[in-house]
Amino acid sequence: MNGKRLTLSVLVALVAIVAFGRTQEKQGESPSRRPFSPVSLWRLLASPCFKTLQGRIQVTVFLPEGSRRWTMELWADENRSRVQVNFPSPEGIRQIITISTPEGHWVFLPFAKRVLRYEAGVLPSWRQMWQIRVDKLDMAKSNYTLKVLGRDQVAGHFCLVVQLEPKAKGNAIRKIWLRLPSGVPLQAERYSPDGRLEVRMTFTEVKIDEPLPVLIFDTTVPADWTEQRVPFQRRRVDISQASEILGFVPLLPTWLPPGYVLEGLFVLEKQRWKMAHIVYTDGASVISLFQHPAPAKESQEGRAPKPPHRRQREALPFHRMFPQHFVIRNIGNLRVVLISDVAHEWLERMANSLVPVAAAR
Repeated sequence: MNGKRLTLSVLVALVAIVAFGRTQEKQGESPSRRPFSPVSLWRLLASPCFKTLQGRIQVTVFLPEGSRRWTMELWADENRSRVQVNFPSPEGIRQIITISTPEGHWVFLPFAKRVLRYEAGVLPSWRQMWQIRVDKLDMAKSNYTLKVLGRDQVAGHFCLVVQLEPKAKGNAIRKIWLRLPSGVPLQAERYSPDGRLEVRMTFTEVKIDEPLPVLIFDTTVPADWTEQRVPFQRRRVDISQASEILGFVPLLPTWLPPGYVLEGLFVLEKQRWKMAHIVYTDGASVISLFQHPAPAKESQEGRAPKPPHRRQREALPFHRMFPQHFVIRNIGNLRVVLISDVAHEWLERMANSLVPVAAAR
């Protein structure tokens, strides 16, 4: 697995934002004091409303070795978005600029004087940055309880503080600060299944429904930069056709955590091989299962692995930006990676339930 390419691909997917919505809320307006029913709470979580959204977001990651902090700036309207991410790297603070429009998606890398243009495909919506699914909330209602914790202010705006509490104890716990009455999330905290704070994302400055800067979505490439056109290399395929397209038989776990179902199988195109991305969800959280042919010298099952902590950190460097639990295995002739914010024990059990094709026959 090419660590640098994996890192860039994941960063692009994580910071790409496609904004949408409408609102008639006025800035500084006091929130309604009426009680919220469970139905209205779920509706508020699912449908944030705004015309334009811009501001500075601070992300704090809490790791065992200490906390890390980085920032991003956001400008978005109903159809377009621009995100500038300033993230820490061994070479110092680096910036990535992602611009999404109906015409395509651009990723500007100022430190390399390079632009990647994705010509097709749909990148994750802005709300996925907050790690909240909005398209599966009917399923989430069966697996989570949505509770009101109180009211607060974020960046000068009144918010309702809610908690998405899992019924199965191996899932992450989330607290969300929703601006009233529009439901725009202005802060989110993710806690591990045992209650440890892992990530906090909060607007330190925010403007809603105010005019955006002129030319903020300009995608003109500087003359001394290199532009690379990249086809969007992720597509959904039917499981029955997956082996023919991938060139190998993808392995499906025989054990899943409570409430999780198969959402779909996607093919990621790489220069050397094709990768299977198998997605499971319980309506709020996601478990990603990646598979691709293992290097020949590492494909034998039972081969002594590198020290897990060091090997996994090297393979998944983006973990320092968005901490996740993950398991890496060589099963048969495949390299298998499970990534999620669920309990590590769940990922181990899923990995243990994967049976090599030869052994299954």
